[in-house]
Amino acid sequence: MNDDSKSWDVFICHASEDKDGFVRPLAVALDSLGVSVWYDEFSLRLGDSLSRSIDKGLASSRFGLAVISQHFLQKPWPEYELRGLVAREIGEDRVILPIWHGVTRRHVIEFSPPLADKVALKTEGLSAQDVAIQILREVRPDIYSAQPRQELERIASGAAFRALQEEMDQTRKELEETREELAEYRCPYCGAPLSLRIDAPVDRSEDDWDIREVFECGYQVFGGYIESPCPSDPKFPKFEDYELKFFEAPKEPRWPWQCYAAGKTDMARRLRLPPGHGATREEAERELRDNYTRFAKKK
Repeated sequence: MNDDSKSWDVFICHASEDKDGFVRPLAVALDSLGVSVWYDEFSLRLGDSLSRSIDKGLASSRFGLAVISQHFLQKPWPEYELRGLVAREIGEDRVILPIWHGVTRRHVIEFSPPLADKVALKTEGLSAQDVAIQILREVRPDIYSAQPRQELERIASGAAFRALQEEMDQTRKELEETREELAEYRCPYCGAPLSLRIDAPVDRSEDDWDIREVFECGYQVFGGYIESPCPSDPKFPKFEDYELKFFEAPKEPRWPWQCYAAGKTDMARRLRLPPGHGATREEAERELRDNYTRFAKKK
């Protein structure tokens, strides 16, 4: 199981020449399997101190994977990393997991006799995914035992990820198709949902019928003709597109003044504003303006 005091399950100690052919596919496979990996391409960021970051990775990883290759044996940085792992092993249990990549026991003995004495995983005849699964068994037995070997191979090879990606692409496609199907049930200007759809006669004789649709934003259309515009329509009328007409009814005890809006443009005539009422001319006009504002802001 995981040691909660460590940030990563494994630190990969390797030579840069081995990245493309083995180390990068190994790191990707381990990551796909659920192993947290300190690997320079995953963990280093622009501006990071190389030595400080490596020291942090060495100290904060439960295990160190040492990819021993001919290139590794000739490089100073991998040797520096390996010394850090060896220092940790003095005070801790098994830390180093050697991976022999194209080297023999003689090569390793010449480089480090103690390292040659450790049981190593040899990559000959194995893919990076095969090696990742064997490492998984050592560093994360909880994950290893939870899945059959065939499923682990699928995950490590990226097949599971590709299947998930295909499933997500299919879901995205279905959502897009659903969105297109639902488009007729939403206002074409603001996307407000349809609130009413009814069949209505075109004329008084009721010989011809068509569909009237009303949307929550106030947009209303009948047989393709806009009866009331949406506030998001660029052609939505301005208040200045109306001529105000005032009427006084002295016998009306409470609201003697009435203010009506007569549209001066085609679109203004389609937006019928309720009249304003008031005790004074100003109050009636103010109520009419409030009615316009309510229609203009309706969503």
